[in-house]
Amino acid sequence: MEKVIKWREELRSRAIELARQVAGKVQGTVFLVGSYARGDFMEDSDIDVLIIAQFTEPPHRRLMNLDVPPGVEVIALTVNEALNAVTKCYPIAQDIALGITLKDDLGIAEKLISLAKACTNQSITTTNPT
Repeated sequence: MEKVIKWREELRSRAIELARQVAGKVQGTVFLVGSYARGDFMEDSDIDVLIIAQFTEPPHRRLMNLDVPPGVEVIALTVNEALNAVTKCYPIAQDIALGITLKDDLGIAEKLISLAKACTNQSITTTNPT
């Protein structure tokens, strides 16, 4: 059992390092989200990275010049899109609430996390009334 735990810790460490490499290539606020952030990843899980930046391009062109390693999936949002997503409690809000902040050049991570956690609490309250 100890070997399995160590192996999973190594997998997660490698995933975080790959995510940090991607984060280092952009100016913005970057989160590791998804299964590697939550800790429920499998060996073949993608490494999900959320990049929030001052994009001016349409969504399908935002990552054209970003060299992303195999196995890394990137979600690219503008600041307004990210704020809208957590304000309206879109599914990405839960990812932000449970995510790992890799860098915060824009200084918005704390606000996004706070709004996202409010969504998580709201959805828990709504689905499990006492």
